[in-house]
Amino acid sequence: MDATEIARAWFAMCRTGDEQRLADLVTDDFVAHGPGGSGDRAAFTTWLRWYPAAFADQQPVVEDVIGSGDKVVVRYTIRSTYRGGYLDLPPGGQSVRETGIIIFRLAGEKVAESWFEGNDLEVARQIGGRIIPA
Repeated sequence: MDATEIARAWFAMCRTGDEQRLADLVTDDFVAHGPGGSGDRAAFTTWLRWYPAAFADQQPVVEDVIGSGDKVVVRYTIRSTYRGGYLDLPPGGQSVRETGIIIFRLAGEKVAESWFEGNDLEVARQIGGRIIPA
């Protein structure tokens, strides 16, 4: 797979929670890094089960893909519907627009490591979250 195919397969997997596709895409020792810390393949599988249930009807758009050596950088936008389970914010069928950047490190044609940075604060605001000054 080339860099764009990897990116599209990744978002198809996240949209559906497809654990078989995860097994096909990542190495056995895969590590995911994000705002909440780092986790192994098992931790990512738990997230993969949660994410499409919390944010349903996902419509991912791969905006940019840049490949260099063993790294692939993807800028994306996802539109979805909030169904509950994020920061204890109540579900209300809110439309959500999520943007972010993921960096993948490849080992052969599989993802060995990922780094994610997204607009989590904006997503929380879109579904009713508020910042309360201290």
